[in-house]
Amino acid sequence: MPNSSIHPKLAHLSDSQIDNLISRYYAGETIADLLGEFKVDCNPHHLFKLFPPIIHSSLVCPCCDAAMMSPRISRSAHYETTTRCSQCRHEDTSRCKCDHCRNRRTLDSGKVLRNVFDIKNASSGQTANLSIEPDNLTLELAVALLSLLRCPGVADVDVIAVSAALSMSTVPFAPKGNYGHTLIQKLCQAKLLSVLNSAVPDNFSVFGNEVRIETPFPIFWSISRITRTNLIQSIEQRVAQRKWPRHWSGQLPDLARVLAFAEIKEFYDYCAKQRGLPASAQRSTSMMLNNLLQDYSVAQCYRIIYAGAKAAADFLVRTSCAPQHAANYMIGACQRWVDRAKAEKWVVTPFHRNHELPRSMISYVLYDDFLKRGDDGFNLALDKIARPKM
Repeated sequence: MPNSSIHPKLAHLSDSQIDNLISRYYAGETIADLLGEFKVDCNPHHLFKLFPPIIHSSLVCPCCDAAMMSPRISRSAHYETTTRCSQCRHEDTSRCKCDHCRNRRTLDSGKVLRNVFDIKNASSGQTANLSIEPDNLTLELAVALLSLLRCPGVADVDVIAVSAALSMSTVPFAPKGNYGHTLIQKLCQAKLLSVLNSAVPDNFSVFGNEVRIETPFPIFWSISRITRTNLIQSIEQRVAQRKWPRHWSGQLPDLARVLAFAEIKEFYDYCAKQRGLPASAQRSTSMMLNNLLQDYSVAQCYRIIYAGAKAAADFLVRTSCAPQHAANYMIGACQRWVDRAKAEKWVVTPFHRNHELPRSMISYVLYDDFLKRGDDGFNLALDKIARPKM
C-alpha cells in the first residue's frame, strides 16, 4: 500500500490494521466503536473518505500504462464511482478532461469535419424525396427520427456524422448497446436515412435491403430537407394535438418495454465492466432482465442489478474463480435477490439515473413529448405507464 495513499489520520495504523478497519466498516460494524478501537479522530460519516483508494491492477490507463483506481464510497451509497488513473488525470468516462482524451476528441472531430467537407456534394446517397406521412410510420420510427434530429450537432446539417454527433453527445441518441444500431437500421430500411457511398466501407455492409452495422454507428448518413421539414412538422403537429395515428397507441407497450430493456441492459453491462467482469451469457442475461421488467421499474431494476454485481464481485474474490464464471454468477445473483425480496416482501428502493449513463434522446422524446409523462419510463413499472387519451 503506497504511503502517499494513506491519510494522515490513519498514519498511526499498520497496513494490516487499515485493511482490518476497512473490512469491518463494510461488514456493518458500528462506526463509533471502530473509531474508538482504532483511535481515529473524524466524523463518523466521513470515515470512508480516509480510506485509501481501490487499486485495479488488471486495469491499465491508456495514457500512461499506470494502474487504474477508484475512490472508496460510503457503505450505504447506491452509486458507482468513476475509475481513474493512479498517476495521471485520466478518468474512465466519455467526458474525461485529461490531455490525452481532449487531444483524441479534437482529432476525431477534425477527421469528421474533413470527411463531411469531402462528401458534402455527394448525391448518390441522398434519400428519395418521397411524400411520407406519419400514418405510414410505426411509433418507433416516428420517435427515432425525431430523436435523431434533436441530437446535438444533427439538426442543422444535411449529412449526419452519426458516430461523432451521437457518441460524443451529452444526450445520447439511445442507451448504449445494440438498440441504437437497430433503430438506425430501421430508419434506413424505411428510406428515412440512406448511407452515403463515400462513407468508410469498413463500417457497414449492405445485403439487398438490409444494412448490417459492424461498428457502433456507420460514419455518414443523409436525410433530405423535404423529408425533414414536412414529415417532422407533421409528426410534431400530431403529437401536440394528441391526434396519433390509430396504430401508434397499440405499439406503445412494446416500444416502452424495448426501451426499458435497453436501459437496464446498459446499466447491467456498466456494473459488470466496473468490476472487471466479461460479458455474461447473452440468452440467460436477457431472460433474467426481461423477468425483472415484469414486476419492477427501471429504477428498481438498477437496485437489483447493483446488488447482483456486488455479489458477483464478492464471489470472484472469495473463490478466486475465473472472471467468466463470476460474470455468469451475476445473472443468478440478481434473480436470487429478487426471489428473496418477494419471499420476504422487501420494498425495492429505486435508484436514480447514473451520471455516467445519461437519459437518452429516445426517452426524452417518447416520455416528455409524446406521452407528457416526464421520466415515468424510468420511475414506474411498465404496467403503470398509462396510454395517452386521444
